Amino acid sequence: MIDWIPIMYLAGGLVLGLVTGLPMAFALASSSIVVAWIFIGPMSLPFVATNIFGMMSNMVLVAMPLFIFMACVLEKCGVAHALYDFMQQLLGGIRGGLSMGTVLICTLIAAMSGVTTTGVVTMGIIALPIMLKHGYSKSIAIGPILAGGALGILIPPSVSLIIYGMISRVSIGRLFAAGIIPGLMLSFLFLSYIGIRCYFQPHLAPALPPEQRVSLKEKILLAKGLVLPVLLILAVLGSIFLGIASPTEAAAVGAVGALVSAAINRRLNWQMVKEASYRTMAVNGMIMWILFGTACFTSIFFRTGGTQLVQDAIIGAGLEPVQFFLIAIAIMIAFGFFVDEITEMMIIVPILLPIVIQLGYDPVWFGILFMVEEQMDYLTPPFGFTLFYLKGVAPPEVSMGDIYRSILPFVAIQFIVMLVILFFPQITLWFPDVIFGLR
Repeated sequence: MIDWIPIMYLAGGLVLGLVTGLPMAFALASSSIVVAWIFIGPMSLPFVATNIFGMMSNMVLVAMPLFIFMACVLEKCGVAHALYDFMQQLLGGIRGGLSMGTVLICTLIAAMSGVTTTGVVTMGIIALPIMLKHGYSKSIAIGPILAGGALGILIPPSVSLIIYGMISRVSIGRLFAAGIIPGLMLSFLFLSYIGIRCYFQPHLAPALPPEQRVSLKEKILLAKGLVLPVLLILAVLGSIFLGIASPTEAAAVGAVGALVSAAINRRLNWQMVKEASYRTMAVNGMIMWILFGTACFTSIFFRTGGTQLVQDAIIGAGLEPVQFFLIAIAIMIAFGFFVDEITEMMIIVPILLPIVIQLGYDPVWFGILFMVEEQMDYLTPPFGFTLFYLKGVAPPEVSMGDIYRSILPFVAIQFIVMLVILFFPQITLWFPDVIFGLR
């Protein structure tokens, strides 16, 4: 018989920590250590420390700071500026073209960096003022930046997929391959929505006037801005999919490639490298502390029988697989309103994944389903981090109300894609099977 009392204290301690403003990592760790000391005894603490050390020594995590460093360098090396100049002239002549170009650039940045902040911050600085200057409605200028930036959580080399692979112990390469088609599907649907809406409401996003457009020859010259991003993407993902390098080795290739891109654009200097390194340490340190805190929490949650309690309740309910996944999605969405994606992943995945496998579903597919849901969390308050990233770099006339209103249609598109992935798992599994073979 599982004792409810320590589980209730564990959950209550976490809620108390969050309500009082304690940082997430310390709320998780302190609640678990107190519960372990009271209900299991002091000898349980070495067990917690062993779990944390096991996580610290996982070689998969080496890829994470390398990809973060690559993203930080790309923010400063001028690649995004060159891309936007090209997209502005290529698509600016059609209604909504600047918004469409922004989504395409965010898709490329996601495939180069693996994090959400790069696309959102970079396009918020470069693209948003230009779109507003050209008379774009805030709703059609802000939403594409947020939705496109959030693709970084799904499109490889996603740092979140690396963490999921570490938790679920599945191939990072297969996860990367599985994220490509859903990521491109979302990008295509964002573009379609913008195009259709601007066709029926042309006042929202007027085309560039003829005098601001350039000739075909100049557009071809501007296309050189695509060369470095495409080469970097091919170097990172191609080396993984061709079996030349592991994800960790490919991350090192990406970090070097980002520095080479900065050198080619004449942006490489000691100050830029120092700033990128400092930011990498700050972001990676934040993620690692959250991982350590959740390692404490999940180890005690397992030890007190919380995981078994949840699994028994779900299995005992006799749910059909579709019913189970709909409930799981509802739980993940609700959870995402209050915690960041790494904490949610570390707590939810160890509980639900064994049930997913027991029902006969592929953990790679579940990882992609989880990431699409996490994208929604990134775009919804109060923990929708991309909303606050954009507010921090947006022009003064952009309010939080403008940001909230602009994102609603894109969240609806993400929800639809999540349901499509739920009912058609092969969308995510076909490409990994082609690249790596059937398991």
